[in-house]
Amino acid sequence: MDIEFKNAVILPVISPNSLTFGSLDPYDNKDIFKDGDLTNYLPEFESQAMTYFDSYGCVSHSFENALEALIKKTLNDDYWLRDNIYLNGYPNFSDRDLVVLSGTIPRVGNSGEKVLQTAQDKGLIAQTIADWDTTGRDTNLVEQNYYAYTRLPSSERLAKEFNKRYKITGTWVHRNNWEQASKEGALQVYVKAWYKNSEGKYYNPNGTSNHAVIMANYKETKIFDTYEPRIKQLTSWDDAHIWALKINITRLMANKPILENNTLIQLVEGQGNFGLYLDDKIFVDDLSKIIASWLVRNNGNLNGKTKALTLEDWNLFDKYNLKNEKL
Repeated sequence: MDIEFKNAVILPVISPNSLTFGSLDPYDNKDIFKDGDLTNYLPEFESQAMTYFDSYGCVSHSFENALEALIKKTLNDDYWLRDNIYLNGYPNFSDRDLVVLSGTIPRVGNSGEKVLQTAQDKGLIAQTIADWDTTGRDTNLVEQNYYAYTRLPSSERLAKEFNKRYKITGTWVHRNNWEQASKEGALQVYVKAWYKNSEGKYYNPNGTSNHAVIMANYKETKIFDTYEPRIKQLTSWDDAHIWALKINITRLMANKPILENNTLIQLVEGQGNFGLYLDDKIFVDDLSKIIASWLVRNNGNLNGKTKALTLEDWNLFDKYNLKNEKL
């Protein structure tokens, strides 16, 4: 299959001031993926193209695919992400939100630097908030509607909360360091789309790159794509652009459980205890008073108003008595 797609990537220009893996990298990254293998953590496949439409957003799509793989590996127990970003059991960011806000240009694409900076500055939101309808057959109209997107105030609040809780970093990595870097983060790599040899492997006939994907397995030269087949194998990493972007995400805030006001809390470790959750506090007092307050506040509608917490999670909240005195 020799089908050259139109360009959708503006390749990086690495300068002496660029943050690069090794000498300038300030992040003390530990190994995350054994042998640079993301296979068990790859997100659900989402195509950037439909029958009559292509977003040209491969840089944003692959960037968020990298984050979703990292979250599945390192932050899968995060309450806030599960309540606000997950869809059908998997982390799933809005591709359209990042594609449009980062300034992607149809038939031109975008750069890794710009997409990274946009995610860092503006935060990210869930796929369900900014999905899109691509069923129309008028390509120009679908494209126009897709790029007419703007964030709602509720989405802005979610994105700002995301930025309070998580830090996204990106480091440029020369091909000579990909083996180690692939263990420490998820790599966005730039390839030629698409030339396939008789063995079913993809190659680059002229050394130029026009498409962004993520590295799925370093040793097996496999990538995870936004076109089918989602897993492709390159003949060699020499067929990719010489620079890749190593993406990481870390948690900035304590991973507090997301609780509804007027929830009865049971501490299920140590000596055990009960409390009433309200406005990011747990009120602890005489048990009969706590139960009475819980019943009255919920007007007898108790469905979903109980929660068991471990000692670790219990300790994340300040404790008050019913006189609103801090304990």
